[in-house]
Amino acid sequence: MQPLRIGREVLDAVLAHARETHPEECCGALVRKAVTLESWRLQNVQNELHRRDPAGNPRTAVTAYALGVADVERLDAARAGDPAVGTLEAIYHSHTKVGAYFSGEDRARAMFGDEPLYPEIAWLVVSDSRETGEARAFRWDDERRDFVEVAVDAG
Repeated sequence: MQPLRIGREVLDAVLAHARETHPEECCGALVRKAVTLESWRLQNVQNELHRRDPAGNPRTAVTAYALGVADVERLDAARAGDPAVGTLEAIYHSHTKVGAYFSGEDRARAMFGDEPLYPEIAWLVVSDSRETGEARAFRWDDERRDFVEVAVDAG
């Protein structure tokens, strides 16, 4: 399975984002424009969802992330591969207390029913500021019908 190839500078930007939003989770995207990979910081709207409907959204941004409508529209434009926007390569978020792993909640957010929401991209999970440098990536595997870990190549 194809590794997630990102430069050290991009990974450092993602880790900095995680440190800046700690103790809340950060979220963002990695988008390729020509040969350059960019890190897009997206807004975690989980606290707003929790505020509006605490019973339906019991978790806050300390333990969850959710993307807003405007950010989803940006991702859809990048997914379409418009050269002016770029091509979506990964969605990332941080875990603030549990390290970098693909949780059941992460899997649920990456799915639309029984199908992956974005089967062509990687999902990057990074640790919070306590463990700088920890990053793990996951991609959809059609044979296994699940996400599998792939290497993060930050060289």
